[in-house]
Amino acid sequence: MQPRTNAGRRTRNTVVLALIVASLWAGFTLTRGAAHTDQSGPTGPVAHFSRAVELIRG
Repeated sequence: MQPRTNAGRRTRNTVVLALIVASLWAGFTLTRGAAHTDQSGPTGPVAHFSRAVELIRG
């Protein structure tokens, strides 16, 4: 078994940190978008899904 190098460990830590930040950002964006729903649009879970699609498309 090969010992881990510092470069490999730093790369793994950077990837994990990037995934955590991306997850938090996506969750915050979807939560913020869901809080400001359009009253004229559909209601229920469909409204949240539609808003998520709009956020992804830009």
